[in-house]
Amino acid sequence: MRHQNRVKKMNRTKSHRRALFMNLANALFDHESIKTTNPKAMELKKVADRLITLAKRKDLHSLRLAFAFLRDKKVVRKLFSDIGDRYAAISGGYTRVVKIGLRKGDAAPMAIIELTQKKEPEKEKEKGKAKEKKEAKPPKSEKPVKEKKEKAPAKKKAAPKKEAAAGEEPKPKRTRKPKAEKKAEETPEGTQDA
Repeated sequence: MRHQNRVKKMNRTKSHRRALFMNLANALFDHESIKTTNPKAMELKKVADRLITLAKRKDLHSLRLAFAFLRDKKVVRKLFSDIGDRYAAISGGYTRVVKIGLRKGDAAPMAIIELTQKKEPEKEKEKGKAKEKKEAKPPKSEKPVKEKKEKAPAKKKAAPKKEAAAGEEPKPKRTRKPKAEKKAEETPEGTQDA
């Protein structure tokens, strides 16, 4: 019997609903906090909690079941290596849904769904350790850097200028006149521009 085994159909077919929750779960495990509509968040909470429970078991069968749903190796790897370890001592309550009001465009109720245990900021710790290591090491001996010889840019050979023959004056260079002057020259003096 299927007593009270109903699912919220969310006006989608089974395959569409499965694809929707696959994408939402991938985003949730990748970013650890996402914003979506409240009904989607409440249904995603069930899906995500089941996947985290699989990750806590850490066996091959669980890994394959999680991959069959998520279809993303990077996310499954993170789920089993990082997220599953965070919740090893906890038996439930892996995600939380926080309502944040209505969406501006269509007044849909929005919510943020996030993992309850955040990842510790390891990057800051690693940066601190890296700085200590750099300070502890003595500076390397400076080696003289060989400078590359710079080649002078090749000069273009100018064409020889034609000298004016004896008795001839050189031609003056042509210069452009502004358009206003050209129009003034072209129009007869007696007529006016319209």
